[in-house]
Amino acid sequence: MDEPDRYTTANLPVHLLRCLAETSKELGIDPTRLCLGLGFDVADLSNPSCRISLRQASTMIRRALDMAPGRALGLELGTSETIASIGLVGYAMLTSPTLKDAISVGMELQRHTGPLMRFEVISDARTLSIRATNVFLEPDIEAFLVEEAFGSFMKIGRSLVGPAFQPKVVDLSYPPPAYAEQYARVFPCPVRFEQEQNLFSCDAALGNRPIATHDPLAHRQALEFLQDALPPEPEGTEFLESIERIMRRDLRHAPSLAEIAAQLCMSERTLRRRLADQGVSYQTVIDTIRRKRAFTLLSNPRLSIEDVAHEVGFSDAHNFRRAFKRWTGHGPREGQRTA
Repeated sequence: MDEPDRYTTANLPVHLLRCLAETSKELGIDPTRLCLGLGFDVADLSNPSCRISLRQASTMIRRALDMAPGRALGLELGTSETIASIGLVGYAMLTSPTLKDAISVGMELQRHTGPLMRFEVISDARTLSIRATNVFLEPDIEAFLVEEAFGSFMKIGRSLVGPAFQPKVVDLSYPPPAYAEQYARVFPCPVRFEQEQNLFSCDAALGNRPIATHDPLAHRQALEFLQDALPPEPEGTEFLESIERIMRRDLRHAPSLAEIAAQLCMSERTLRRRLADQGVSYQTVIDTIRRKRAFTLLSNPRLSIEDVAHEVGFSDAHNFRRAFKRWTGHGPREGQRTA
């Protein structure tokens, strides 16, 4: 994948952005302003299937930083999170036997949490460290991302093994920000700026601490679910993902092209051109969404064809039958039998 595609591919879960919206609201910032024109809204951030691109995520973060000047926003966000903030990965960590095992789970499953950095464990006989690397090369938000990550490490570590969780040093690759004194409030250890890499380091012996909530069966179930039952989402551009997300909100009253353009803060003409650049049209996109939704609904024997037609946006069953046959080559009754 080349650099522009990597930047606009909508494949990142939204755990971090959901927490950012909540923290911003607590600070008096309207979170809807953070999402404006990005192709998703605050409600979408509570949808576990929602995926966004690096461009969308970094734009939302920059807006939040601009609206909260001088604040240690990354630290405030990280320390406001709980182990539940990272979803099922947090449950898999909670049911691990030891802290070291939980950290290994977090590293292995980090793609499920939508990180904007890459995390890896570096350890020797005396020290257990987690290194955070800015793989997307977004230097202006790196401090925010590291603050959020390392602040959340503090909360997660103490959720797992209690107050015994104490880092011995935090190394940061960037210069001290104006609010550097606030780091001491979060990290009960030396904090060193302008280092070669970002490292959150603990005594190696801490990794052997048992986790009180360890449950072998629940742990195995969580791991199997995350590893096997949740295949990677198909990768699509953020542009098409945004349009489909807007359409799916209410297929019964599907938005017009002009309404979608307004939500994306662009002209209708620009929207048509960008759809054409993707090799699709408004009609093909909405037909695809309606077809997928129709197949899902047809698997429910309690729903009539009329019910399904209404749910996917057709005024009557006759028009739905015609459309369904155009999509599949057969009528919805056959689809209902095979769904």
